[in-house]
Amino acid sequence: MVADCDCVVDGDDPAAKAVRFGIYHLLIAANEQDPTVNIGAKSLSGEGYRGHVFWDTEIMMLPFFIYTQPETARALLRYRFHTLAGARHNARAEDRRGARYAWESAADGREECPVWTVDGVDRLWMRDEELHVCADVAYGVMTYVTATGDVDFLADYGAEILFETSRFWVDRVAPAADGAGYELRQVMGPDEFHSHIDNNAFTNRLAQWHLTQAVTLYDELRDGHPEAIAALESSIGLDPTERDRWQEVADGLVAARYREGVIEQFTGYFERDDVPIAEWDANNMPRYPKGYHHFNLEDTQLLKQPDGVMLMYLLPDEFSAEVKKASFEYYEARTLHKSSLSPSIHAIIGIEVGDTTRAVQYFERSALVDLTDNQGNTAEGMHIASAGGTWQILVNGFGGLRILGGRVTLTPWLPDDWEGIRFRLRWRGRPIRVAVDHTRIELLLGGPAGGTEEVVVNGKPVRLTSGTPVEVASS
Repeated sequence: MVADCDCVVDGDDPAAKAVRFGIYHLLIAANEQDPTVNIGAKSLSGEGYRGHVFWDTEIMMLPFFIYTQPETARALLRYRFHTLAGARHNARAEDRRGARYAWESAADGREECPVWTVDGVDRLWMRDEELHVCADVAYGVMTYVTATGDVDFLADYGAEILFETSRFWVDRVAPAADGAGYELRQVMGPDEFHSHIDNNAFTNRLAQWHLTQAVTLYDELRDGHPEAIAALESSIGLDPTERDRWQEVADGLVAARYREGVIEQFTGYFERDDVPIAEWDANNMPRYPKGYHHFNLEDTQLLKQPDGVMLMYLLPDEFSAEVKKASFEYYEARTLHKSSLSPSIHAIIGIEVGDTTRAVQYFERSALVDLTDNQGNTAEGMHIASAGGTWQILVNGFGGLRILGGRVTLTPWLPDDWEGIRFRLRWRGRPIRVAVDHTRIELLLGGPAGGTEEVVVNGKPVRLTSGTPVEVASS
């Protein structure tokens, strides 16, 4: 198991130690044999967040398991199926159809997020407004199936998850103010400094993506596996007309606005006060501007973490290089990184847009978050999502891994003082070994003899044959 997921950094022992520290904690926190449990926000290292499960699993940790330990990934997703009854309860509590996954989930999937801070002073709106977790779960399901080819998972578990949560989305949208299409109002995106906002770019686009995936899945099951659709019609009362409603809402959901190539985080964001970040602490982490704290930033453009940058990472082929660069630069200057999820995504997109100096800084922030306690709260337990994010920086950032057009693509970049990196992936049942240095990229496809796979390296297709190493120039 360890050999399947090990990552090596040659020439930087502290970086290698930090990456392996995170991998170790990921491995001990998950149970591939028990689909009724998941990974708490503090893993097995502390009692912060009372062991509850967040979107951190699907977005930050699940990719590690999908590409190295797919059986564990399957079990983690089956937890979402196991807690689907709780998600239905959450939707009914809002007098809505379908299922809404909890912001904080535990054994039965019902919402566990507190309403107030511990001192009773500040209202917490995540349980009411942070809806995107439904789409995050759907994203995890579809990413797993794409990488593993486990289409049986869709018929057995995934379809019911996607269809029930699609029912929630179409019940939650409202007609747009101008009468054209639909809006999602009174929501909160991953950036928890802003509540009660309308048309959050991240939430709207992922909800739209989610509904479109549900339509495609419905059509595929209807045409290729009619018995699966018949079973769902019986078990959850699925009506064929619902498929058309999902498509209608997906087509009509308000799209993000842009200003000078920058994705607007939500309606009216650009009109809020542009308060500069002026101070950084000893760990090079941004400080709150004087007079500001977590709960009084609503009227500013300051962010806990940037929703638009996260969206560009999750849907990489939807945004031009110009939009990615403009949005990264705009939001980087306004992000306080008060979520440990934020630095890893900034590092990966920083590499993609050519801001490699900042990317290395963000890698260090993510990789060392608990080894140096740079968030100041490791005493409550380690940041296991950051461990997953650090693995993603190494593989998706420095290794340049993306899945585009259903193919593995690699566009690596290494810091000058690193000698190289090595990691392994599993893609549709076969292992792929990757070794990168400053002059070459070496790939080795494993699995039964005679097997082949086409990957794309630095924009050029490369044919791999099982057991035969292939070497490609780095540039």
